[in-house]
Amino acid sequence: MAHSTLPFDDPARPGLWRGKNGFVILSLFLLLFLGLADNQTIPALLPLLVKSLGISVEQAGWFAVFYSFAAAAAAMLTGPLSDHFGRRRFLVGGAGLFAVASWFASRAVSLAMLGVARMMTGFAAGTISTCSIAMAGDWFPYQIRGRAVGLISVAYFAAPILGVPLAAEVAQHFGWRETFVIFGAFALVVTAASLMLPREEIPRASSARRFRQTLRACRSFLRRRDTAAALAIAFLVSGGLYTFIYYIGQWLSAAFHVNTRTIGAIFMLGGLIAVAGSPLGGYLSDRWGKRGVSIAGDLALASSVALVPYMPWGIGLLAAFGAASLGAAFRQGPLTALMTGLVPSAERGAFMALRNVFSQVGIGVMVFAGGLLYQWRGYGAVTALCALMTAVVALLLVTHIMEPLARQ
Repeated sequence: MAHSTLPFDDPARPGLWRGKNGFVILSLFLLLFLGLADNQTIPALLPLLVKSLGISVEQAGWFAVFYSFAAAAAAMLTGPLSDHFGRRRFLVGGAGLFAVASWFASRAVSLAMLGVARMMTGFAAGTISTCSIAMAGDWFPYQIRGRAVGLISVAYFAAPILGVPLAAEVAQHFGWRETFVIFGAFALVVTAASLMLPREEIPRASSARRFRQTLRACRSFLRRRDTAAALAIAFLVSGGLYTFIYYIGQWLSAAFHVNTRTIGAIFMLGGLIAVAGSPLGGYLSDRWGKRGVSIAGDLALASSVALVPYMPWGIGLLAAFGAASLGAAFRQGPLTALMTGLVPSAERGAFMALRNVFSQVGIGVMVFAGGLLYQWRGYGAVTALCALMTAVVALLLVTHIMEPLARQ
């Protein structure tokens, strides 16, 4: 391609907190947190949504399908464009659209209306997820990227600590609509913060040339052994983890008569454990290798997920859920940093877009399949499938992925 980097003001940043690094970490954290807190709130709200809208659990699974396929479309559109026009403008636009979508969700009175709102939210979140991770890959050198992405990835687990319990508390006292109003207000704050992100220096190229570059890059991702495996990993990681989380609130409510507030507290517990695991995983991955730490987290997650539905209500169940949260957190930063290192910066937006497409398709397909499986065989069958998918991720990391620096 015409260039190998998407340069910023100062491309050499050896210190994790040097210069603008701290602000970039905080801003990307807030952007990810916005989408993740909203999306992770849906499982906690599921019993209320099912009752309020008069729908079945299987029908409620369509919210994840609408969301994930819209997010996939956004990733495929905005990721490649961000390679040529910069990540910042898409992050600002994504956060602004999120505010509008949240307001629309708060006004929904039917399955169809809330489905449309979730599609809009998914499109905004897909834009944010793709461009924020790509920007982290551009901004931080690979030698410190594990720690940086590990800190940014705390958003995945701070969401259940802060966002989900707050949303559950609001929903318990005022209703689920007010939860979306709060997310809309927060999205406006994040939009303002995104306007202060550093501006990229974008090399000029014709539209036709940009399009050819993107198509060439995407074809190469599908043909290469490592990047093709990385795309399969994205499908398995997101589909397996989110399906496990999506139906756990409904299972807790049905099996143990747990209310929405308690479900939020359980998510908070998992998030507290995970917040410690994410930076630790990133730190260790910069020292011991991102692939090895990712594999360890995958194996811990797979075994814990398989145990959850067979534990009685009490300490054992909370310990199994906490172990699953720790395994997911421990692998998140290393795995994301590893994926960003597989391609050069000039192709990173396109690769993150394709990766997010596979990720969101994985969520949509597996949550839909999980809903059918839940109705047919119960939550134990759902978690068995999720554990198997997670174990396959570890296998693919062993057989198909190498540390980027090991190839140089």
